[in-house]
Amino acid sequence: MAPLPLFYSSIIVLDRNTNRDLRIATPEQPFAFAAGSHVIPALMAEFVLGCRDMPILFIEEGAQVSPLFMVGMRSGRNDFIDASGRWAGQHAPAYIRRYPFIGGDVSQEQQVICLDGGFSGISESEGDRLFTEDGEPSPALQQAITFVADYAAAASATAAFTVALKELDLFQTVTIDIRTPTGASSNFHGFSAVSEERLNALPDEALVDLKRKGYLAPIYAHLISMTNFSALGNRAPEALAA
Repeated sequence: MAPLPLFYSSIIVLDRNTNRDLRIATPEQPFAFAAGSHVIPALMAEFVLGCRDMPILFIEEGAQVSPLFMVGMRSGRNDFIDASGRWAGQHAPAYIRRYPFIGGDVSQEQQVICLDGGFSGISESEGDRLFTEDGEPSPALQQAITFVADYAAAASATAAFTVALKELDLFQTVTIDIRTPTGASSNFHGFSAVSEERLNALPDEALVDLKRKGYLAPIYAHLISMTNFSALGNRAPEALAA
């Protein structure tokens, strides 16, 4: 059985009959569920927005390469979630804005909308209905369906982007060293980043192809984001308590 996606404890396939009376209420701390993760999946389409205050890294697992936002200097801690459970950065990643919904595939032709069964906002008395009395998707659910579909399309584009970069051998393993102004430090191993040296050494036709595919902007956004480790250290409780 495949592992559940990050932050999801169980997957409910939404059904107009079984879940006719289900409602979703926004929790008082909307992003508290993400407070225990120092990395969050990223989409290529949000690199330019995310690079303003989050380092963007890649994790290589076999042939698959996945981009991530680093959001905490300690493993298991998100320094972008404030005490009220809200996002304290400039750009909240699409991955956590999609939650608690997620897409599912019944077949290549049929997709379904799903929900995390462990979501604290599930109710039958409070919040927005997911289905109308006639069993049709409510405006709230339709909005979620659209967001999930857009996310899936962006995830496919991201996968094509990382495949292209891997085929060009642009990734190199990096060691991350994050420090606070007070001298506290943290090290991470096993992440990858685009090698600027290898990028600049590409033949002209390869660079033109990257530009044609719209890949140069996210590549440079990623490289810019690598200057954010000092700012990440400044967000840490160790720095704020000083």
